[in-house]
Amino acid sequence: MQSPQSFIHIAFKGGHREDYQRVLSEALGLESTVGRVSAGNFTALVRAESLLFGTLDDDVRGFVLIALARMMIGKKTAALFLRPQSCFAPSGLQTKVKRAIFRFFARSRTVSVCTILPFDVEPRYQQVAKYGLADPQLWDRNILPLFPSDEFAQQLKTIAGQRKILAFIGTASPFKGVAQICKMMADPTWDDSICVVFAGRVPDEVLPFVNNAGALGAAIFPRFVSSEELDAIYEVADLIWAAYQPGYDQASGNFGRALQSGKTPVVRQGTLIARLAGLMDYPVVTIDFDNLQEAVTKVQAVTAASAVAPEGKIARWESDFKAAMVSSL
Repeated sequence: MQSPQSFIHIAFKGGHREDYQRVLSEALGLESTVGRVSAGNFTALVRAESLLFGTLDDDVRGFVLIALARMMIGKKTAALFLRPQSCFAPSGLQTKVKRAIFRFFARSRTVSVCTILPFDVEPRYQQVAKYGLADPQLWDRNILPLFPSDEFAQQLKTIAGQRKILAFIGTASPFKGVAQICKMMADPTWDDSICVVFAGRVPDEVLPFVNNAGALGAAIFPRFVSSEELDAIYEVADLIWAAYQPGYDQASGNFGRALQSGKTPVVRQGTLIARLAGLMDYPVVTIDFDNLQEAVTKVQAVTAASAVAPEGKIARWESDFKAAMVSSL
């Protein structure tokens, strides 16, 4: 019989999931597996020597079944919980059951649920998780270094000229605040000191907003953007958009990559990532979605290259994350 293997498991690919899997596979020496928990992979996951669910949120039921099965045979299970706030949603039976399950796991010796924001940022997460760790996208450049496309970087510099670059990176999903940035560009006080770049697919529901931004001077690349092109954006941009809608308040890969690149993120006032930036005294532009003109003024007031990557903090985050995983696997 083949010896049990050690896995990092995700339910499906897409977005940040593959980056998490690549980084944690390399950092922790785990083999990658993909697929919702089913009869086809249940036994292999239960028997695995070590098991980390890279994004438990995508298959909560599957994670719970596997964690309980492994608990019964004395095996440890670790998991990253991207949206623990779902345990504290407005009261309802489903929320209460979910909170009870994760409170149970938080006190278990064999299950280690880990949030991707430190508990200092949101203390109540301690109720439903064992560790409050830093999002891997706050420290993963030590494992996935930048390989920017020089050609794309030069193209962006040519488009921007003397203007500062504000980059909206990734699919322009409504929850990412795409309407807000487009409204800011349409405000009469918006001037020509900022070059807005949209880099990523544009869903139909936000196409009118993005088209209007293009008419107002934004540079739009409405397509799949390669890793090398993304790296080029982080290299040449001055500001990175991470100001998301009120319904989406969690860790942000764009925020983490901006911080690692020494760039200034634009964040919504009162959010968890705004709180994280405040705790570490990292410069951000904090905007209020209900005060459009103030938001425009704040963004336009940023000077180029006003942030510096906090190398010491990044190294500690990586070290703390790995130490927690060694204990959990």
